[in-house]
Amino acid sequence: MEGRSNHGINPELVLAYKFPESSSRYTERDAALYALGVGACGRDAVDANELKYVYHSNGQQFIKVLPTFAALFILDCLPKLSSLPGMEFDPRLLLHGQQYIEIYKPLPAHSCIRNKARIAGLHDKGKAAIVEIETTSYADGSEEPLCMNRTTIYLRGAGGFSKSSPPYSFASYSGHQTPSLKIPKTQPFASYEDTTRPSQALLYRLSGDYNPLHSDPT
Repeated sequence: MEGRSNHGINPELVLAYKFPESSSRYTERDAALYALGVGACGRDAVDANELKYVYHSNGQQFIKVLPTFAALFILDCLPKLSSLPGMEFDPRLLLHGQQYIEIYKPLPAHSCIRNKARIAGLHDKGKAAIVEIETTSYADGSEEPLCMNRTTIYLRGAGGFSKSSPPYSFASYSGHQTPSLKIPKTQPFASYEDTTRPSQALLYRLSGDYNPLHSDPT
């Protein structure tokens, strides 16, 4: 495999790395806090369609969990990136670029989650590098996956590590999982506008995403 780096990234070492299995526990409170952080009941505190994500609405035994709550399961892996063998970059220049999620069954209202992560992609974009981490999550005591996250991390200033042309690019997943969408030229059949509350990012970060982007005005 080509691509030994003079710029802090060695593809051979990065792709060979094996993340240790990790686990985390969440409660109904965590699921409800996340729902509020992404805007549930933001316009109407008693919205019947959204109250179920933050309250035992209509006598339901457990609150419902938004499918995108699964994106939080990858947060344990991100701090480990800067210590990966063959991976050197400025963590201040890290951006969360894209999130792909597959949900295999409804997320429980509370659970202990086991996460198995691996490097699924690495791409040299010239002035930046892209790293893709694939995380499969399981409820404690089960070998059936709950969900899979593929997280795209954009590392500004970390590109230029290729020793070949075209630039280095590797992905372990099939292309049909990330289809390209064609935007129709016709007028939309319907439109919807929404707004975020001024303090919403401050509330969202309490779910564990402490990127300064959500809180630091500088």
